[in-house]
Amino acid sequence: MTKTQASILESIAALPETERRELIGHLVATNMGASSFYERMTPEQRAHLGEGAAQAERGEGRPADEVYEDLARRFNLPLA
Repeated sequence: MTKTQASILESIAALPETERRELIGHLVATNMGASSFYERMTPEQRAHLGEGAAQAERGEGRPADEVYEDLARRFNLPLA
């Protein structure tokens, strides 16, 4: 735990119980305590991700090797 995190926890612990509960409720409501990347995504971001997955399932994507080769040529990078 960082010093900042420890300080925040100390400050929270010093709050009256009702204020701690309000703070926790706010964190949950705003999804600030989300534990996964997906949980922190906005509905729009989730929709984009879902569409990308659907395109891949339909075979509309390009092979990763092809994309990497194009990027390497475009930015003059060596291919591994």
